[in-house]
Amino acid sequence: MAELSAWVNARCAREELAPGGFGARIWEAADRGEITYEQAPLVVRSLLTAGVDTTVHGLGAVLHAFATHPQQWARLRSDPRLARVAFDEAVRWESPVQTFFRTATTDVDIPGGATVPAGHKILMFLAAANRDPRRWTDPDRFDLSRDPSGHVGFGMGIHQCVGQHVARLEAEALLTALARRVATIELAGPTRRHHNNTLRAWESLPVRLALG
Repeated sequence: MAELSAWVNARCAREELAPGGFGARIWEAADRGEITYEQAPLVVRSLLTAGVDTTVHGLGAVLHAFATHPQQWARLRSDPRLARVAFDEAVRWESPVQTFFRTATTDVDIPGGATVPAGHKILMFLAAANRDPRRWTDPDRFDLSRDPSGHVGFGMGIHQCVGQHVARLEAEALLTALARRVATIELAGPTRRHHNNTLRAWESLPVRLALG
């Protein structure tokens, strides 16, 4: 793990990045004093690490959603402007990041009489929040008529994912292109989950596309 982390950190150095890319622009923000030079490689690393597995799993989630909900795919084809809504609804519905730890900076009183002492870890169940029936109507349904804004699949507040807009842009580009050319998406064989303590993902997701 130490060797892998060292390799990732080295890729975030300024001289390793292509001119004009996201990483280079983060370092330019440090030049302007908007962030510190110590923060710059950390932000680059956030885009590099969080922008791979979670985005891939989010795309897998939306493809699986459409393969199992053909009526929703037809709806997207009739209105490709729903591409970004579809991705957010899939992130809410599947929650590629299931849980996340945070640390309480002060004592936090929770309704019901419990207190989380300062310095203690809190395990947040993002997937449970994204299907909380107190917040979502019929939460187990994948539905493009829903407004999925407010889901916590990308975090919330100051801890929101720094690369979430990039992920949405990638998903929108993919789904818009597919909607122009693909009539149907369906499962082409047995699916298999990727087992992970934090991520909800597919190890195998065979799909068949029919052009039209």
